[in-house]
Amino acid sequence: MKFSIIVPVYNGEEYLAQTLECLLAQSEKDIEIIVVNDGSTDSTQKLIDSFAAGDERIRPVYQDNAGVSAARNNGIECAQGEYIIFIDSDDLLGDGALEKLYAAMQSTSADLAIFRTQSFGSGVSQYNPIVDELIKLEEISCYDKRLLRNFIVSNKCYKADVLKNSSVRFPPMRYSEDGAFFMQFVHTVKPKITGVADALFMYRQHAGSVTHKVNASLISEFSKSMDFVYAVADDSFEDAPELKEEYLQELLFKDYLALMNEFYRRLWLSTDKESLELIGKRCAMLTSRMTDATKAKCAREIKDIGKPLFSKEEIAEKPFISVKVKNLSQDFQRELYAQSMPLFEVVDGSAKPKGKITLSFSGKEKLDPRLFKVVSLLKRSPKFGFLPDSLIKLGAQLFLKLKK
Repeated sequence: MKFSIIVPVYNGEEYLAQTLECLLAQSEKDIEIIVVNDGSTDSTQKLIDSFAAGDERIRPVYQDNAGVSAARNNGIECAQGEYIIFIDSDDLLGDGALEKLYAAMQSTSADLAIFRTQSFGSGVSQYNPIVDELIKLEEISCYDKRLLRNFIVSNKCYKADVLKNSSVRFPPMRYSEDGAFFMQFVHTVKPKITGVADALFMYRQHAGSVTHKVNASLISEFSKSMDFVYAVADDSFEDAPELKEEYLQELLFKDYLALMNEFYRRLWLSTDKESLELIGKRCAMLTSRMTDATKAKCAREIKDIGKPLFSKEEIAEKPFISVKVKNLSQDFQRELYAQSMPLFEVVDGSAKPKGKITLSFSGKEKLDPRLFKVVSLLKRSPKFGFLPDSLIKLGAQLFLKLKK
């Protein structure tokens, strides 16, 4: 058997059928699809049983709810194929992806393949530019820093005997377990890695998914995962000591950038008071280990934010943007607090704005979540910062309309 495709699922009745149909329709037929039901409480099991009754390539596995890591590990132990792929229950593979992956893995004798990645859903459809660089390479070094920007588990194909005979398994984490698993495999197994440009993985993005919420528990899990990755990488350079410092600096940069983009930029979606403090403490720890060059690189990535503020009281006193809304409905308020530039205040007619720029809205507009970020960049720019606030807002809106 050529492929074992491991599909963990928990309450996945909405999209699972589409995923299974996509896998069964692949031109490569010598496959098994191990669907691990992680204790679903909806009709997921009935759906799995229905597909299994119609196609013997579907192998149902049931476990009590233990999380996605346990489900994937269970799938690894059950796998009988020559190669293993992990696909989530709402994701898809492009036409002929398995056939193309098999040909590439066979011709290169690779232990691991990375293939093209496209996001879709929630109004977004785009290819991952870092992955697009890697997939052009027939051989990818384990020390290639671009691997640090590619933690997704499902755009990779593993040689089954190499993975199963290693000690590498998914750790019991709720966030970024993909990265911990992938980097442990890369740095302990030192696999031969190849890129496959003509095979496509498509992952579905959901508005309001777990990665769009912020709480202290999730931040702690992310920190635990990144600490694990750092420890694995730190022990990995005995055969290439000259690459170590630059690589670890890139890892610090990746950690900082993920904190800012996945958590800090969504701080108004926080469900507890500890989140911002945890982000601040970790950012301080990371920057204390950075070179000046890495600090400058981080600063360039958050030019719209400037200096991050790590208390909501301080943000209330020093917002960069002041927002005036004629009719502040709940829907418009949700759009405001989904903005990716979080240093703003909402003021009523009697209050004096504290921000560097004031934006006025009727409350009926649809807001692009990047609007405040672009406004901030324009206001901080020597070329545009002198313009009236209304023109900066209009320029940002026009720019984002052209970017769609």
